[in-house]
Amino acid sequence: MRRVLLWSLVGVLLVAAGVAGGSYLWLHRLAEGAKTTDSGVVSAVEATVSGAIGTPTGRDILLIGSDKRPTNDGEESRSDTVMLVHADPEANYLSILSFPRDLRVEVPGHGIQKLNAAYAFGGPELTIETVQLLTEVDIDAYVEVDFGAFSDITDSLGGVYVDVDRRYYNDDARWELIKLSPGYQLLKGDQALDYVRFRHDLNYDFGRMDRQQRFITALREQAMGWNLPLKLPGLVRALFDNLATTLDADEIIKLAYWGVRLGGDRIRQVTIVGDMQTRDGVSYVIPAEGALDEALQKLMTAPSAGEVGQNTASTGSADGATDSGSTTSTTVASAPAITDPDKIENSRLWRQYAAAAPFQVMAPGYLPAGYAYVDRMPVTGGAYDVAVGGKTKPAIKMVYRLTREGEPTDQYLGIMETAWLDAPAAGAGQEVESNGITYTIVGTNQRTDRIWWKQGDTLYWVSNTLSYYMSRKDLLRVAESMIVIPSGVEQ
Repeated sequence: MRRVLLWSLVGVLLVAAGVAGGSYLWLHRLAEGAKTTDSGVVSAVEATVSGAIGTPTGRDILLIGSDKRPTNDGEESRSDTVMLVHADPEANYLSILSFPRDLRVEVPGHGIQKLNAAYAFGGPELTIETVQLLTEVDIDAYVEVDFGAFSDITDSLGGVYVDVDRRYYNDDARWELIKLSPGYQLLKGDQALDYVRFRHDLNYDFGRMDRQQRFITALREQAMGWNLPLKLPGLVRALFDNLATTLDADEIIKLAYWGVRLGGDRIRQVTIVGDMQTRDGVSYVIPAEGALDEALQKLMTAPSAGEVGQNTASTGSADGATDSGSTTSTTVASAPAITDPDKIENSRLWRQYAAAAPFQVMAPGYLPAGYAYVDRMPVTGGAYDVAVGGKTKPAIKMVYRLTREGEPTDQYLGIMETAWLDAPAAGAGQEVESNGITYTIVGTNQRTDRIWWKQGDTLYWVSNTLSYYMSRKDLLRVAESMIVIPSGVEQ
């Protein structure tokens, strides 16, 4: 049975039908043409054509991403990723809980193991049993995916735009090979797979979970701007060619139509993290006492408008922020910051970019404690090209790394600038007025992803760290502090 990759499929389930709006006759023709023996696909689309879309029922769905691929047929496969999705149409919210694959759990019939071992011992069925035992959640459906189809799904969309937080590079064949520059870019299938699978850094598996959720968010955001006649034919064919799930097609379409219309403040992303500890010679992820219960409570509780904090159940702490998907107007006092371009951090480098970039360059007059410049794109002056259709748009990216308690982390603050004013990154969010500029805060109720604004012919945004470590307040202070850098080269 062929499968599609989890990280794409979460987004696809939420957008595949919904973005089509009322065009179900067209979707029906596509489904009929898809290479599938599932007669339920056609009957489900016929039901939507007749106007019987309806509201989906509440579901708890386990999403399993296995490391099975054509090159390892016959070898033992394990679940590379496990997510629990709680869909609650009655309360009108959706939650996604990510589990570390090395989480120490009891696997029925096999004793204490890593979570990903459940798949190796008994496939999706035993993985479901294991997660049910761990969480006491009655899982009523699952979706299983693998690496092979992920590239097909992503490529069928023409790629997905992702703001890559920092430089990823590894040429050691013992681990995942990867070569990605920082910055906003269109990731095609193989690149996207490299991005969501990478785990060999200071973030371990936790960073991978964050990247997977970032990819899902980017996919969902871009769905509303798709050119449907170009995007959906390949997507629908890839989806129904590869889909393996206990959800029937009618349920998928209903969930998609409902989910794509949810505001960011009605979607919660929860991650369980913990310490890496060795028990009986085996390295496990072991959360702090009560962390699992806290995560499950968040999973099963509808977001509230005044909710504050990052949805990470962990042994450490992270600085979270309240974020609303609605549009409001608020006046915020300007943050004190350096206003002299010659006195900002890396002023000479910023001037070099300003001299060569084909748009107005701005630099931060304020950086939160612990952040320092570490990388840029392009590595020389000027700008790099973002693929936009058959053309390109110029852009630059500056990367600042967080150091905590004297130790560098793999958490990076980003400054993006581009002449592409209509980039998907400039999505809907909460609008804040300050000093005559409208800043748009994008994210969920619990996680601020980025803050963007436009000045003249340039789009700017400040992006949060991978784990959303920065608060909304600090991100806004950075955005408000941005000053124009003169284009003359410093002598």
